[in-house]
Amino acid sequence: MDSHDERLAKRAAEREALEAELDREDAERAAAAADPAAAVVSRREGSATRSAAFLIGIVLLTLVLIGASITLVRMAGRDYADAKRTGQAAVDTCTKQGPITNRGFGYWEQCTVTITWDDGTIARLNSDAVFTSADIGADVRVGDLGEYKTSKKLAREDTPPRPWLTWIGLFVGFLAVLPGIVAVLIIRELLRFRRR
Repeated sequence: MDSHDERLAKRAAEREALEAELDREDAERAAAAADPAAAVVSRREGSATRSAAFLIGIVLLTLVLIGASITLVRMAGRDYADAKRTGQAAVDTCTKQGPITNRGFGYWEQCTVTITWDDGTIARLNSDAVFTSADIGADVRVGDLGEYKTSKKLAREDTPPRPWLTWIGLFVGFLAVLPGIVAVLIIRELLRFRRR
């Protein structure tokens, strides 16, 4: 057994070693606190990369949701019963478009058609996503729904409208607004931070 004095000396040595360790840790913390710019810069570099990756992800999510919305609305079709006038369309040529366009995702065809309206007038026009190359040589009954910007909106008699698909597309488009707002706020904050 150790004597009482030996045990006290051993405990005193352990205490001094512990105090020396704590003093060394305090000195390291004080040195790090004396140069706060080094710690902030290292944190900003990592967070800038994460922020950029998050922003890119949010922008991509917004674009995918907008594209899906446009695709669903395009696939919904138009109602032939709403036509102002009707006629027979003869499809001349078609060109394939896609996979990602201003009409959404997927492949669709832009066709040149000659339409003989029931009132006797003849019109030749390009129609997007209404006809396919399978319609070349066949007469297709169509209705004129009016003008949109520079193109004529057409509806096929043999294709029923699907308004529920339009509503789903509009809902998906509304969902695209949420990450779009987040992306705008992040970009605004990044630009405001850089001006300082």
